[in-house]
Amino acid sequence: MEIDRAIRASNDRRLQTKYENATFVIQRAFALYAFEEVAFSFNGGKDSTVLLHLLRAGYHLHKEEVHCYNERETDCKSCPMRTIYFESSSAFPEINSFTYETATTYNLPLEIIRSDFKSGLEALLQKKPIKAIFLGTRIGDPNAVGQEQFSPSSKGWPPFMRVNPILDWSYRDVWAFILTCKIQYCSLYDQGYTSIGSIYDTVPNALLCISDSTGNKEKFRPAYLLSDGRRERAGRAKKFSSSIHEGVTVLRNGVSSVAPSASGILTASVVAVGDEILCGIVEDQVGPTLCKKLHSIGWTVVHSAVVRNDVDSVAEEIEARKHSSDMVFLFGGVGPMHSDVSVAGVAKSLEFVWLLMKSLRSTLGILSGISALGIVMRWLSCLRV
Repeated sequence: MEIDRAIRASNDRRLQTKYENATFVIQRAFALYAFEEVAFSFNGGKDSTVLLHLLRAGYHLHKEEVHCYNERETDCKSCPMRTIYFESSSAFPEINSFTYETATTYNLPLEIIRSDFKSGLEALLQKKPIKAIFLGTRIGDPNAVGQEQFSPSSKGWPPFMRVNPILDWSYRDVWAFILTCKIQYCSLYDQGYTSIGSIYDTVPNALLCISDSTGNKEKFRPAYLLSDGRRERAGRAKKFSSSIHEGVTVLRNGVSSVAPSASGILTASVVAVGDEILCGIVEDQVGPTLCKKLHSIGWTVVHSAVVRNDVDSVAEEIEARKHSSDMVFLFGGVGPMHSDVSVAGVAKSLEFVWLLMKSLRSTLGILSGISALGIVMRWLSCLRV
């Protein structure tokens, strides 16, 4: 598999870990359900494009695991999984074209549904029973709240298992995978679109706009050059009635809509660190008090959690929450003791800070983790990062 080879040849350790975790989820799903009982929801966007190639890799890795080695290398391009595409009249033509071209390239048995997602899915499941559907949902998506890698469908929906292999992937992870594996993606992403909806609610991301002194048509850098993944949905435009001129509703770029001053609603996650809380030895009193205070000043708390007292647990929780909340409040595990791991966990979730900490500690030897982090943070302050 060219996907598997490209990832394993990469020097990006983070991407390799994300890939291994995602393909493990995929292989687990293939072990739990018969191949004809699973389907893949494809929409032509970057996330589902990544998922398609992860499914290709996971499918063939699964076949190798069950000792099916008789396929030729040329057959590895195919992914004969039932693929659902909800075609809409409001979709970008480029999305439709890319979807059909991709289905042809990889021999995807495309099942086109021309109705809303829920009713279309109900009709499909009545006709051809499906037990699990692979989705390209990621943390930070509006519908990701409360979901895990395996999540049953919501109440009122037809019963099936939602399988989310890239739930914990960030915007950076998605583009690292696409560029590392050199896979084709929809051309709109080269025109400054970072999150694509319908033609009525999507515009290029203003953060990628290239200044042009000539006053000609605006130009945009490609989506993979967006430095702040939290602004991924800044290109989702909103209609403003005050922007109607001569009967035409103007789309306003979503950059202002994600700013706190424009939306008026800030979101927060609250994370407690401590084995003593998990063991029931100590009752968490800080978390509920903090939630009440945030609520009283108009914030919305979207997630609250208690994690183990180790660096990886803290790092994973921060990584999962930093893209879905305006602020992450972390308490517990901070101090001079060797068991106080919160600072190091936050640093690890920020990647480059963690690497700098490890470099400083290995170079100077005498520095504690917190001392090293202090030097790093002062260095960042000098650079105004």
